[in-house]
Amino acid sequence: GNPTGAGDSAVAGLLSALVERLPWPARLTRAVALSTATVLSPVAGEFDAVAYGELLSRVRVTEQPAQ
Repeated sequence: GNPTGAGDSAVAGLLSALVERLPWPARLTRAVALSTATVLSPVAGEFDAVAYGELLSRVRVTEQPAQ
């Protein structure tokens, strides 16, 4: 894979979900899935669309109680 752009993809996932007014768990799910799909792409600046679609359904965000 190629980690170049993974952070930018995470920000893009967060911002696009914010614009769509999705709840925080969905925003974080999108950010993780998109940044991971970016790492899976062999080319910098691109993401693996198939992996992104699969990851969206596999990423789970759960709330942890404050300690």
